[in-house]
Amino acid sequence: MEIMRTPASAFAKLSVSVFLAASSAFASDVVLQKVPEIAPEQVSVDRTKSNLSPQASFALINYNLRDVRSKARTLYVSSASDLMLANNMIDDQAATSFGFAAQDNSPIAVIDLGKVSTVRRLSATYSARATAIDFYVLQSLPGVAGENTPNSLKLDDSALAKLKPVGSAIDDGTRGSASIDFPATSGRYVMLRWSPASRADTSFTVAEIAAFSPSRGNLLASNRNFSSAQTTVDSKDVADSKDISDSKDIPEEAPPAPPAEGPPPSLPNPPPFTFIPQLVPVSD
Repeated sequence: MEIMRTPASAFAKLSVSVFLAASSAFASDVVLQKVPEIAPEQVSVDRTKSNLSPQASFALINYNLRDVRSKARTLYVSSASDLMLANNMIDDQAATSFGFAAQDNSPIAVIDLGKVSTVRRLSATYSARATAIDFYVLQSLPGVAGENTPNSLKLDDSALAKLKPVGSAIDDGTRGSASIDFPATSGRYVMLRWSPASRADTSFTVAEIAAFSPSRGNLLASNRNFSSAQTTVDSKDVADSKDISDSKDIPEEAPPAPPAEGPPPSLPNPPPFTFIPQLVPVSD
């Protein structure tokens, strides 16, 4: 577990203040907002850049749709300045970020891994602030049965008390990042809860959340192609995709070959006779 190294007394004071802030922040119910899914019509292929055939475009769109449904995505957040940007937290690009509402006293993010996975490490990068971070790996969500997730999820004190974190970290406000290692744990959902030591007038932003598997690396990194509303595929991406290039059902298009050049023209046939000029003597 990564924490900022501070003198024991200062660290103890910070821990107490963060604990008190966390206790007061969850004195009332928390309502999480569901992040909209990417609609099928929003997953498109830019053929002007990729030069794909119609068959290849159709196959690639279907491939992308299957991949969107099976990949990790941000499922719930406690608030948002722009809800459509929630997947920026798991796109494997630190330059993009998601902002919670400025009045959110304890930001929460719930990530759906797409399927039950084994997790051994969680990390987050966020705007520097004195805060405690609780990390969770959950088999299911409170009050949610199966795949039918409601548009909002209410977490009361009783539901929160039953959730046991796999680890916690404390940031004194100078790092803006935290990570924890723990025994391999299986779950479908990852939840992070920040409990700032004090309120701030600015929005709390999260640049990146990562969940590492013992064998597969970052389980969330593969989400980067579907974090925005549009999925654009260029010719380089198609060349790297074995699912498309190896498909025998998709005929390859090639530009028509130029007409073949014939042999060079032959020399004219020699004349049928040989002309020998004769000289006639001239008399004086």
